[in-house]
Amino acid sequence: MEPKFLIISSLFLSTLVFSSSTFSQQNTTYSTFIKTSCNATTYPSVCRKTLLPYAAAVKTSPLRLVNVALSTTLTSANATLSTVSQFAKTKRITKWESAVLKDCIENLKDSMAEIKSSLKAIAGLSTSTDKSFLISNAQTWTSAAITDENTCLDGFSDRKVSPAIKKKLRNSIVSLARVSSNTLYLINHLTV
Repeated sequence: MEPKFLIISSLFLSTLVFSSSTFSQQNTTYSTFIKTSCNATTYPSVCRKTLLPYAAAVKTSPLRLVNVALSTTLTSANATLSTVSQFAKTKRITKWESAVLKDCIENLKDSMAEIKSSLKAIAGLSTSTDKSFLISNAQTWTSAAITDENTCLDGFSDRKVSPAIKKKLRNSIVSLARVSSNTLYLINHLTV
């Protein structure tokens, strides 16, 4: 009885070690795919930081990578909108700052709607007969989102906006614009 148990235990451990090794190799392959894809983007370190946590979901699929990039862009836009909205509710802001923040909020909402449109276009690729049309739409929507983010950022260049508000919101919006720019790069280089 004991020798059978030892054989079975040995086989189980061997399988476990082999499975663990295979899993580790796959994760390395998936991470390498994302790193390689990010290396050519405008902001490679931002790309890696944003997308590497999703390596196991992306695997080595350019389409999944674009989907994840768009989803993380939407999440980033939502966080940025939340930050700007919090500032807009502050009682210590001037009338001018309030107007700039209100415009920025509208731009960020537009940006989010455009990213959602890009996601929808990319989601349709698997069943579409005109894939280049959908990719072109995703490029257009993502580019429009970047324009809206930059328009929001431009509002803070006015001297009438306090340096504290400028710094805090500028960092958040610049971070979003970089994520969006990387996403556009990935869409531009998507081949399906």
